[in-house]
Amino acid sequence: MRNFVKLTNKLNRAAFSTHVRSVAPDDILTTNEFKAKSTATHFDTLTPIGHLRIMSEPKELFRHIDAEPVTAMLGAEVSGVDLSTDISEDVVEEIWNAFLLYGVVFFRGQNLSPAQQVRLAKRFGEVDRHPIVKGMDDHPEVIQIVREAGAPTNFGETWHSDNSYMKEPSLGSILHAVEVPRVGNDTMFSCSYGLYESLSPQLKKILENLKAIHTAGEAFNPNTVSGGSFDNPEAAMKYAKSQELESYALHPMVRTHPETGRKAIFVNSMFTTSIDGMTRSESRPLLDYLFSQVGLPHLSLRYRWKAGDVALWDNRCVQHVAIGDNSSHRRVMRRVTLKGDTPY
Repeated sequence: MRNFVKLTNKLNRAAFSTHVRSVAPDDILTTNEFKAKSTATHFDTLTPIGHLRIMSEPKELFRHIDAEPVTAMLGAEVSGVDLSTDISEDVVEEIWNAFLLYGVVFFRGQNLSPAQQVRLAKRFGEVDRHPIVKGMDDHPEVIQIVREAGAPTNFGETWHSDNSYMKEPSLGSILHAVEVPRVGNDTMFSCSYGLYESLSPQLKKILENLKAIHTAGEAFNPNTVSGGSFDNPEAAMKYAKSQELESYALHPMVRTHPETGRKAIFVNSMFTTSIDGMTRSESRPLLDYLFSQVGLPHLSLRYRWKAGDVALWDNRCVQHVAIGDNSSHRRVMRRVTLKGDTPY
């Protein structure tokens, strides 16, 4: 994964003051400046994202794009960029800054082809291939998530972080709305930084020493899965019986973000099955409590899609869930994921 612009200590510490002065564009490091300073500067004092959102005017942080916050906790709508074009390196870096700052960023009215979506993803890092859901024939990195009108499905309809069952879970996801109903079938996002920061000091201390087991074997169980098929060649979404259905990954329950240094809860109700060293029964009370906190109103946002919209989110600190509340209309989304690294 390439090195991108980071926010300086001045920006990260700003929210600890009750009154914060404006942050000038010069307070943002260029890529080369960050490389030079990263060995000497430790981003050890980091701040709840929400405070930055409230206390810093977004236009003061970006020169080439506009980023308008969606909530005080996470999310921003980015404008002033056409993602179908060969965007400049300056724009790429500012989008990544917004991605790190807000957790999830949205772009209205983009209308990308599969090839353009893959090209966009490669500007931010190496592209993943989903180990179970088969990609498009001409673009295997792109999975097409289809819900036909009247069809039941539960694909993505449980809170999760994409591909957390992998040893190196996906860093980020780029989702493009191709066909959506006029109303309904929104997506919700929840801030895992905020979840961790809301916990008591004693619970944080307990979680710091625990790891959890993540597996795809239950969410993609061939006997119960819906939204696609392992054996129907005519299905809109096709699944492959890969080794990921039999394997598992062990990840820390509190993950340190490798770029911001902030801590986030890293368990989810779709793929996390138990705590390492405990039985499932012993694990349930603690896991269920954490699962119950995901999506609380003050931690989350609900995004209403329009055809052409694009969302880019950080799987290291954000969970999401699809809301399948409108089955009367066809819904088609295309997703590409970015390769990540081993959580720590």
